[in-house]
Amino acid sequence: RFHCVPTFGRDTIQKFSRNVSNLTKLTARDYEDLLQCCIPVMEGLLPDHDDVILNLLFELATWHALGKLWMHTKTTLNFLDNSTTRLGQALCCFKQSTCDLFITQELPKEAAAQGC
Repeated sequence: RFHCVPTFGRDTIQKFSRNVSNLTKLTARDYEDLLQCCIPVMEGLLPDHDDVILNLLFELATWHALGKLWMHTKTTLNFLDNSTTRLGQALCCFKQSTCDLFITQELPKEAAAQGC
């Protein structure tokens, strides 16, 4: 689904590869592009959990954008503090309502990378 996202500007969001999950050696720019495009890509994948997942992704993107500011004021620090609180609440909600419903396991490649 990421591959279907069109580019935006010449230097803003570049074309994603066909298989984003196989990307290796990602740069900070790649992670930022994934975060900026993940809400429309994830929408509808798990219909029963859309609200929780999309809220979590929105809070992650908001927190990331505020944390990336080069200069903070009292107001932006207050926004960041409130965003951190909302992100924590969204993570707890995701864990309680969505995360525990799915049985997951690491791929052998992931386990090997951690030395397990």
